Amino acid sequence: MATSSAFTILPLSSDLLPGAAAVEQACFSLPWSEEGLRAELQKDGARCFAAVAGDTVVGWAGLESVCGEGSVTNIAVLPGFRRRGIGKALTLALLDAAARLALDRLLLEVRVSNAPAIALYDMLGFVPVGIRPGFYDAPREDALIMQHPAG
Repeated sequence: MATSSAFTILPLSSDLLPGAAAVEQACFSLPWSEEGLRAELQKDGARCFAAVAGDTVVGWAGLESVCGEGSVTNIAVLPGFRRRGIGKALTLALLDAAARLALDRLLLEVRVSNAPAIALYDMLGFVPVGIRPGFYDAPREDALIMQHPAG
């Protein structure tokens, strides 16, 4: 997988789940639990990755695929490790996985207020295709739906 001098992108494995759950706790008001992440790893069409710096999981990302279409389940990077290319590397790992799965497209939702993430996804070829009103809780916010032609 991808490697830089500061971090490595690896397939998310059972031994990395506690770290991925810690990233969730640090990043989201309604985080996934370690058990939820473990269940995600066991799904047939799921592909998940971790960004590891030293011995620490500093980010994770996942997708699910069904009937030729992929959906990003999450992309998260610890606040202290943002703006270092980790989110980009995780997103590229998802795009590579989507291509390997021969998916027609990859969809994601992002908070409409998350300008840095929207700019990253735009740079990587995602295009806006709609809005999901009130999609997010804590705080309540609309989601921008973006899609990438994965194939």
